[in-house]
Amino acid sequence: MTRPTTIILVGAGHAHLFVASRVASLVSLAAHVVLIEPDEFWYSGLASGMLGGMYEPAEDRLDPRTLIEAHGGEFLRERVESVDTDGRRVRLADGTELAYDLLSINVGSQVPASFSETTDDPDVWRVKPISNLWKLRERLEAKFEAGQTPRVTVVGGGSTGVELAANLLALAASHRITMPVTLVTSTDRLVPQAPPRASRTLHQRLSRRGLTIRTHTRIVRREGQTLIAQDGSRIEAETVVLATGLEAHALVYRTGLPLRCRDGLRVTAKLHSIADTRVFATGDCAALEGHNLPKLGVFGMRQSAYLHANLLSSIAGRPMMEYKPQKQYLAILNLGDGTALATWGPFWWNGRVSMWLKDRIDRRFLDTYR
Repeated sequence: MTRPTTIILVGAGHAHLFVASRVASLVSLAAHVVLIEPDEFWYSGLASGMLGGMYEPAEDRLDPRTLIEAHGGEFLRERVESVDTDGRRVRLADGTELAYDLLSINVGSQVPASFSETTDDPDVWRVKPISNLWKLRERLEAKFEAGQTPRVTVVGGGSTGVELAANLLALAASHRITMPVTLVTSTDRLVPQAPPRASRTLHQRLSRRGLTIRTHTRIVRREGQTLIAQDGSRIEAETVVLATGLEAHALVYRTGLPLRCRDGLRVTAKLHSIADTRVFATGDCAALEGHNLPKLGVFGMRQSAYLHANLLSSIAGRPMMEYKPQKQYLAILNLGDGTALATWGPFWWNGRVSMWLKDRIDRRFLDTYR
């Protein structure tokens, strides 16, 4: 009797949700599929809107256990601490070791510490894990109820930083409070990857809503409730939100496999490690050879079908498919006031239709796995 092929999926990211929903096809080839994830899945697409009060947390998350078990796989609510690729085993936080034949890592990304003083500060919030944003909303709403109006500073002027700043204004407005919100970025404009006119439009509209925007400002440390910039200027901030870019999740550094700086595991177009064809990685924790992809969910979603196909091919001994990333992609920023900014390469548009489209896309994605 042929021994089942054990496939371990580490992390419930976009690609692994896709695989979990199609586990039956792997089981039909005598595979035993185990998904390991310590938390629920929180969807980044609705996260800023959840912070702003547009969505409740139940709308932004789902339980991967229900998904994979419904299709014939196994679920473990645990955390993988390390990977032994020589012995083909993963070690869990409780000390348990599990053997695998094929391993796939889809653990996402984390926000690096921008300055050393943020490590244990309860008033400094990183945008990952996404559940932090719900906790931040609870903290701010508690302060509003107590009659307090904290000064909030968002560090980072990319897409995430802009969305969060806009939705912090929306959260305060929903409580009829004018909360001082500052956005600080080291770049010369908001969302540098967007068309210049789109960046200027964002700057103007958010400024009119009361957002203080400081460009060309790099924060180097925090002293009490004050942020200190590289040029010596000081910014009062009781609450700090870090949206300073993303790096691969810490787990990838404990695999012993080749990495590209902080981008993640180096993978081929077939989405397996350049050093181990039995270890796959997708999404924010993977660095595709020959490409420098931004850490956006659209790429993880597109990789999902390729990962599933290549796991099937690995079991069946067939040639694997090669993933080629899209050159242009749709990005939509929820601005918290019922409008959104959509960009597609050099094209962009702003308004309520963009927000309607974003809401429809995001809800449809979650409903697929519910």
